[in-house]
Amino acid sequence: MTTPTLPQQRAPGKNAPPPVRPYPFPVGVYESGVQDYDNTVTLAATPTLAPLWNVSPTGWARGFWLDFLFTSTTGTTTASLADSPFSGVQKITLYDLGGEVVFQVLGYEWMVINKFGGYFDVGDPRADLTYSVVTGAGGTVHYMMYLPFEVVSRDALGTVQNESKPGWKVEIYMDANGVAQPASTAGNVRIRGYVDSYTEPAASAPNGRPFSQTPPLPGSLQYWKSENVSLPASTVKYDLTNAVGFPIRNIVYYVRDAGNATRATADANWMDPATLLIGNINYFTRSKNLWIAKMSRDFGFNAYGATVPAADTACGRENGVFPVWFTKDMNNQPGAELRFKYLDTQVNSLIRLTGSMGGATTFFALTNWLATPSKNRYSLISGGAA
Repeated sequence: MTTPTLPQQRAPGKNAPPPVRPYPFPVGVYESGVQDYDNTVTLAATPTLAPLWNVSPTGWARGFWLDFLFTSTTGTTTASLADSPFSGVQKITLYDLGGEVVFQVLGYEWMVINKFGGYFDVGDPRADLTYSVVTGAGGTVHYMMYLPFEVVSRDALGTVQNESKPGWKVEIYMDANGVAQPASTAGNVRIRGYVDSYTEPAASAPNGRPFSQTPPLPGSLQYWKSENVSLPASTVKYDLTNAVGFPIRNIVYYVRDAGNATRATADANWMDPATLLIGNINYFTRSKNLWIAKMSRDFGFNAYGATVPAADTACGRENGVFPVWFTKDMNNQPGAELRFKYLDTQVNSLIRLTGSMGGATTFFALTNWLATPSKNRYSLISGGAA
């Protein structure tokens, strides 16, 4: 007689259905934009600090829009200089909840970040439909600028919690009247600030599937900072300081002539070719023309125009400005990113640009990097897994 076999015991929960995966964060939220700042600053013979913007709680902040309207009140507005009107902002600084500097650049550098940062299809503020420079008596200058938190709009990576008061702070110094912006005599500037946000997500969709309550890697933060050094007219090298040890998203190199501080004359002396070394790897050796050509094609300069835009104009190249972008994954457009190609660096990584300069310059490096809670570059790729 055969002994009957008892049914095999299953571990508790073995046949339970897998947990329902939440919808991604952007599915359960609305995009929201509210005005939170409005001040008029009278320009003076020296730089003027605008009233501090203590940002109001709005939910999850994607970034800030700032609207600048310069008005010449007693004289003539002159034609723009190379860096103006953006150099009307001497310096802008964003402070986090603990008072640490997250974003600190000059006004012209801020424009370069908008243009080359990979945040918009057309990031050049000069190409904005609202951009205007009206010269003559009582003239005005208007432009819009963006200060970003969100890195990738597809999944809202980099969006920050903006739910406390006191919270994020924006500090703006306006430069001296008639020195670095087009108003040649007494004038003022009206500054309006808008918080670009997501609302708090609902708990679940009508079908019962939950919404993710946070964007990927909550607590991640992107930084933009600038550094510079004087370089002679010879074979030179520049080793990056900011961002080393973090995943780097963008580097923007630019130069000013040591004698007259302009980019136009420094541009003619740019290294040709230039070599970028990442440790002992030659990331590239490229001529000046190749660098400009790659920039032109990826950023869409002259995509539809009949003539090549002049440097320092809407959708043209910037004199003396040479970006390096690590933000192309899904197609050839900067900002179409999956975070696959961010430059992975360690605390002792060497990032060196070298070549021969035809004249003495002040050499600048604008660097954009991400800090994540796990300090793990690969968590950026997986969207949250360590």
